[in-house]
Amino acid sequence: MKKLILLLSFIVVSFSVLAQDYERSYDHHDIAISYNYGHPDRLQNFDSDMLNERYPERRYVRDEYFSPGGIFITYRHMLRSETMFIGVTAGYSSSACKIYNVGQYEGELKRQFITLAVEWEYRYVNQGIVQVYSGLGLGYTYGTEKLTPPPELGTEPGSGDVSSIAYQVNAVGMRIGKKYAGFVEFGYGYKGIVNIGFSVQLF
Repeated sequence: MKKLILLLSFIVVSFSVLAQDYERSYDHHDIAISYNYGHPDRLQNFDSDMLNERYPERRYVRDEYFSPGGIFITYRHMLRSETMFIGVTAGYSSSACKIYNVGQYEGELKRQFITLAVEWEYRYVNQGIVQVYSGLGLGYTYGTEKLTPPPELGTEPGSGDVSSIAYQVNAVGMRIGKKYAGFVEFGYGYKGIVNIGFSVQLF
């Protein structure tokens, strides 16, 4: 009986210790908004069924490309170790360019992208207001496109789907601040080549 009481007492004390708050250097819920430049649509050709069907010889090219950049909202949860994060992100971006086929102007192509992804981050520098990290993201981008030909061509507009698997590789990122902070990330993927923003860490 005494052994049972001692065992139960040990279990209760153990759970009490585990349940106690441990000393934290940072709040563990990070909410961020960011702007990025260098969307993959600028650097690589998304396969377009609409354009391939319209121009079967596939001799069309894009020119005068423009993108205002993308906006992302991200939530990340810091794990107990305070070196790893997991989270989700959602973002919107768009682009516009001119399409030429064998030298002839065919119209303006506009694309819009909505991305949802899961992200992982590892901090290898965690010193006060300075945090340095790398990370990965994987998700899906829903993309639409519309081609508007000039009136003189007399051809119908075209539209299509350019959705694809989305990924992000952050080679290096730096966050300056604790509860409120600015950050910049350099990598490649759905958040572009450069991603800059502001984050708040809560409770």
